[in-house]
Amino acid sequence: MFKIKAIVTDIDGTLTINREDYRLEIKAIKAIRKAENNGIPIVLVSGNALPVVVSLSTYIGTSGPVISENGCLIFYKGKIYNVATFSSKKAVPIVVEKFKDFIEPVWQNTYRTFDFAFNVKKEFREQSYAISLKIQKFLKEKGFKDIVVSFSGYAIHLMPVSGGKDKGLLKALELMSVRRDEVVCIGDGLNDIDLFRVCPFSATVSNADEKLKEIAAYVASKPSGKGFAEIVDYILRQHKTT
Repeated sequence: MFKIKAIVTDIDGTLTINREDYRLEIKAIKAIRKAENNGIPIVLVSGNALPVVVSLSTYIGTSGPVISENGCLIFYKGKIYNVATFSSKKAVPIVVEKFKDFIEPVWQNTYRTFDFAFNVKKEFREQSYAISLKIQKFLKEKGFKDIVVSFSGYAIHLMPVSGGKDKGLLKALELMSVRRDEVVCIGDGLNDIDLFRVCPFSATVSNADEKLKEIAAYVASKPSGKGFAEIVDYILRQHKTT
């Protein structure tokens, strides 16, 4: 394996106990600290709002850039960097009014700048992906052609096309002066495909979406946070032999 200078990881479903639980897996936190202690910074990438991800980074001890709002915003060494060039905020009230029977804005929207999210109401959660497609079609009809609608597995997001986890990661690597072939990307959901396109070496947990597994270089034998810990152990073993 190449010399590793950073580990890039998703949070929900990757560092948590499982994909239905927001609690962090203790083994994942220990793995993060082990990597950091070995001189490999962890880069957090999430669809969550910047204050949420920065707080998490502070308390679990990561030193790499924090990428939030699905790649739209970065926090690194005390500074905030805008990756996206425009906001999807204007589409929010229109979507709420049209789809209020099915979705509701997440509380984090108050702290968002570019990417805005919605929870699907409990009785419609099995239809989340279909609802996201309907919202995308509706916005295009309304003239919002530069907004991408996606379902992360947790929430429906309205993201400007100038954002994206891939764009956020490329900017973060530039800030770190690290090449894309010097990092490992870890994720679990379809919205991590963009990350995997950036990283020559990518890894995923055992309970990840099948499409993500198909393009991953390494698939852990364990799920979510335990799988993340397994991947980090594998990376560190390979790292020591290079």
